[in-house]
Amino acid sequence: MHIFVASILALVLHVHPGEKINDALNSARAVYNARGEQTTILIDPGTYREELTIDVPGVTLKNASKKPSIALRNHGVECAPNAVRITWYYGHGYQYRSMGNTVNYGGSRTRLWNASVLVTAPDFRAENIIFENSFNLYVCDLEAADSLVDISQSDMPWTEKERPKKVMPPRPKEIGSTEVQKKRYRERASAISFAEGAKNAHLKNCRAVGRQDVLYGANGATIYWEGGILQGGVDFIFGSMAMSVNRATIVANINGEKGDKCYIAAGRSGGDQAPDSTIRSRGLLFYKCHIRLATEEELENLTPTLSSRRGSSSLAGRSGGVLRSEVWLARPWRWWGETVWAYTTWDEGVLNPEGWNTGLTKGKECPNSYEYKSQDKSAGRPKWVTVLQRPILPDGTKINPKTWLK
Repeated sequence: MHIFVASILALVLHVHPGEKINDALNSARAVYNARGEQTTILIDPGTYREELTIDVPGVTLKNASKKPSIALRNHGVECAPNAVRITWYYGHGYQYRSMGNTVNYGGSRTRLWNASVLVTAPDFRAENIIFENSFNLYVCDLEAADSLVDISQSDMPWTEKERPKKVMPPRPKEIGSTEVQKKRYRERASAISFAEGAKNAHLKNCRAVGRQDVLYGANGATIYWEGGILQGGVDFIFGSMAMSVNRATIVANINGEKGDKCYIAAGRSGGDQAPDSTIRSRGLLFYKCHIRLATEEELENLTPTLSSRRGSSSLAGRSGGVLRSEVWLARPWRWWGETVWAYTTWDEGVLNPEGWNTGLTKGKECPNSYEYKSQDKSAGRPKWVTVLQRPILPDGTKINPKTWLK
């Protein structure tokens, strides 16, 4: 690892293949504690299998390639040669030997939904980075070499809330297996999570990828996501954070299994306590985003007959068949959760006509749900979704991705 001191208040570290990003973070901690420098970590292309905790203010993770990419290959098992992928493999319902005595997927969630990257400090930045949790995507070499604890026989110090209510099926051990993309294996496994102290985060041209619960933000976190790709299946952008997503591509990870559905956003603005009249903090804003299905390069699709009928090797953007209309814009996590979709477009046949779902609120209507100038002019939406006639919310807030978090 090379270290460059650009100025008194700026530290630049360079991570090369075979080196650890965590080593660079350790250097950043030592220097910040001494002098409070801002730190840029340049990362050469490659896959970095390690859990990261960003607990130093002002850290930037940046792809060092001159022509960076965030593309995936081989059903999501591999990434492009000029991509930087940060990934880990822990998921809910499985206790690995390497966890030791840490219950990091139960009720306490010390890693906030098993995050590969956990951000706890303010002013985090990332550019052209793939954030991944491989748990619901493929079996990596580290997982294959790890061993599982039988949680039904485990002597872990569970609380009653933490103790798993069911025993998950045995996981495949073959390196590169995409069997874990099937519904019976899917569980909570975050690629990146933002704790309460993660204020003023800015991610540019990045990719967060997984299946269930991919990007989480706690109450107090503020996140600006600019460009890039957000990719997942079930409630994959979720939490109490205030988040602005500007001109991103939203990729729905559904593969054609019976009953396989995609819910993009699950917000609960301000936390668990319902507000008396208005929400206490901003929620989720999606501005000029485009929604499509995952391609066969990105996902192990299970419906080859659909592509063959249409003479295409890709399922992205195809209508008809079992993949039609299986994507919902949101199903709020709490009834007061605020979600706004403005100027939204999608590939033909992808979005369910209702667009919104109350599955997480047990049928209770969610009045802080808004659309403005959707591709289909929001036809067919539930009565509790407000279709705005101008880009201003009822409380006077203008729909603007750059001022949403202020």
